[in-house]
Parts: sequence; C-alpha cells; structure tokens
Amino acid sequence: MKNKERKFHYAWLILVVASIVLGVFVPIVNSLSNSWQLAVTQDLGFTRTDFSLIGTITQIIGVFLAPVVAYFLTKYNFKTVWTLGAFVFAASVFGYSLAQNKYHFYILAFFVGTAYITTAQIPMMMLINNWFEDKVGLATSIAVSGVSAGGAVLSPIISRLIANYGWRTSYRVYGIIILAIGLIAGLFIIYLRPEDIGLKPYGYKEDDKSVGQDAVKIQKSQNSLNVALSTSAAITTTFFIFLVLGSVMNGLANGATLQFAPALQEVVGVKTAGTVISLYLVLGVIGKLIIGKIADKYGIYYALLIGSGSLALTFVAMLFVGQPWGPWLVALIFGLGLAIGTVIPPLIASSIFDRKTYGEAYGFVQSGMQVGAALGPLLVSFIYDKTRAYTLGWIINIGFAALTGVFWIISHNSAKKYANTSEK
Repeated sequence: MKNKERKFHYAWLILVVASIVLGVFVPIVNSLSNSWQLAVTQDLGFTRTDFSLIGTITQIIGVFLAPVVAYFLTKYNFKTVWTLGAFVFAASVFGYSLAQNKYHFYILAFFVGTAYITTAQIPMMMLINNWFEDKVGLATSIAVSGVSAGGAVLSPIISRLIANYGWRTSYRVYGIIILAIGLIAGLFIIYLRPEDIGLKPYGYKEDDKSVGQDAVKIQKSQNSLNVALSTSAAITTTFFIFLVLGSVMNGLANGATLQFAPALQEVVGVKTAGTVISLYLVLGVIGKLIIGKIADKYGIYYALLIGSGSLALTFVAMLFVGQPWGPWLVALIFGLGLAIGTVIPPLIASSIFDRKTYGEAYGFVQSGMQVGAALGPLLVSFIYDKTRAYTLGWIINIGFAALTGVFWIISHNSAKKYANTSEK
C-alpha cells in the first residue's frame, strides 16, 4: 500500500515512542540526575563532588562507546540490541537503590552510561532519520522536546518520592518505569527501518520539486554553507577547531546546570525545587520550538545569540536564587537557554556541512559536548565543596555559555571560504 493512501503512518507511532524514550531515559542521566544528590550524600556520607563523579562516568562512557554502539545497532539486530540495552539500563538504575557506598554507584554508572548511549539519542535519531523522509526537522524537534517534557513530568514525582519514601524507593520506581517502556517498545513497536514491516518512510514519493524548494528555503534560513570537506580534511581547519571548542563550552555550561537541582533544594527545599525544575523543563519545550523557528526564519546567528545569551543569563539569575523571585526567574530564562544544549548543536553542524559529511562531523560535535558535560557538574560541585557556595561556579559558567555562541559564530564565519565546495 502506498504511504500517501494511509491516513495514519507508522512513522508517527515511532515518533511517539522516540519522544517517550527520550523523555524518560535522558533525564535520569542529565536534568534529573542530581535530584538525588542531597539525599544520597547525606545518607551515605560522601561529598557532592563524589556524587558528581557518577555523572562524569556516564558521560565519559558515551564519548568512547558512541561509534561502537552505532555500529552494533546498524550491523546487528536493532530490536535485540536496543531491548537488551533497555533491560541493562533499568537493572542498573534499580541497582542504585541497593548501593551502600560511592563505589557501588561508580560501578553501576559504567553500565548506566553504556545502556544510555545504546538506547537514547543515537538509536532514536536513527529511527527518525530512517522513518521520515519528509518533515525530518519537525520530527526531530518533537522528539528532542520530549526530553524537557519528560523531565518536567518526572521531576515533581521524583522529588516527592524522595521526600516521602526515600531515595532508594525513587530509584526503584524509575528503574521499573524504564523496564516497562523498554520491553513494550523494544519487543512490540520499534523497527529500525520501515522496510522491515513492508512500509516506506513517511513522505516517500512526495513531489521532488516541492521537497527541493523546501530544502532550499531551509538552507537559506539557516545560512547553510554546504561544506563538503571530509572530517579528516576539515579537522585541522580553523572553523572545525572552533566548532569543537564551542561544543566543549556548550557541554561544560549545560553540564553545570545539573547542579541547579541541589542548589535549588538547598535554598527553597526539595518540593519547591522540584516545582521550579518542572517549570523550566516545561518552558524548555516552548523554548526549543521558539529557537528552532528563529533559526529557520532569521538564521543560525540569531539562534546562537539568543540561545547562548539565555543560558548565560540563567547563571546570572542563579546568583540571585536566594531572593524570593530568584528561582522563578531562573525557570523563565532557562526555558530558552535549554535549547542550546539540544536543538542548536545539530543545527550548527548542518548549517556548515552538507548532508554527506554531516553525520561524521556531528559525531565530533556530540563528543565535544559529552566531554564538557562530564566535567561541567564536577567543576561546579568541586567549587562548592571547597568554598561552600556555588557563586564562583555560576560566574565561570556565564563565560562558558557566552563562549559557546562566540566560538560557534567564529566557526560558521570561518567556514564560509569552504562554502558550496560540493558544487565545485
């Protein structure tokens, strides 16, 4: 049956699953990971820096295993590899609840990091790219927004579970949720390619001329340079170096925001902090759509300036979190700042490279971000343990956030001399 004859395409179900998976699997590693920090460290008696090493381990694992995981997901049975990864993910998170010291957390963090990279962004983006030939950008935005939406829903739930039943119970509940989603999605819903169930991608056989005109509009709106240099040829160029440096800065600043949870809990309490986190994650969904629209309509420079500027201002607002209006100001500004960690990285890469070289180049962008994300929360928690305050950490990250936009603008501008090389 031709796709256009179907009123509902299976690709949309894939998108729903991808959004749910990202909305549940990502927060436990990123935005919600430090929600357990105060409760765990107070109970087991180790420092916040020690706890932050858990996130550092999970991020570092992703830096090294991402290419290997992508290979296994492609070359072997996708459903089997993904479902096994989801099972390991659930078991490892559940295992956190049994930990008796920091070393138990560190061992389990290795498995969480491995399972996370196997089940979250890489496979979900593979699914979307395979199932959508048309509206890929829309599908990607919706899936990525699922991260904020999922975190917004889960944040108050986890906060209340920790407050009312303890951190061990909350880890167990989260592990069971991951297991349920993993088994249902992995065994019954997801397929790597539409051809696996006799379908074609959504938008297949759409009018080529129309699609071409849309592609031209997108390229123009995002200032696409269409650089065709391979990664091996580009790696020593100025634009590529600044692209990676901007990615590291982005990772550092976004990694530092993981310390917002314990910082807020310390000032306003666990329940109010959960509400604030939930609010900025909800606003983050809107913020991501706004930034995407700005990039489409006004170009990548405007998106970078607003995104990095908002993130920098978020850290400024954290300096005033002790004021009655401080936490709510953080939530409002961070709603826009969240976009630079998820939406803008693929946009800056696609605005420079052509489709053939984009994948490999974006791998370096992602690796740079994960390096920064591994060090960001560790740096802030280290500063807190030494100074008993977050002030210096927030000030340093104002600079990291600003440098993200500056470095990526320099990268894009420097790449102009290589523009349209695919056409030469």
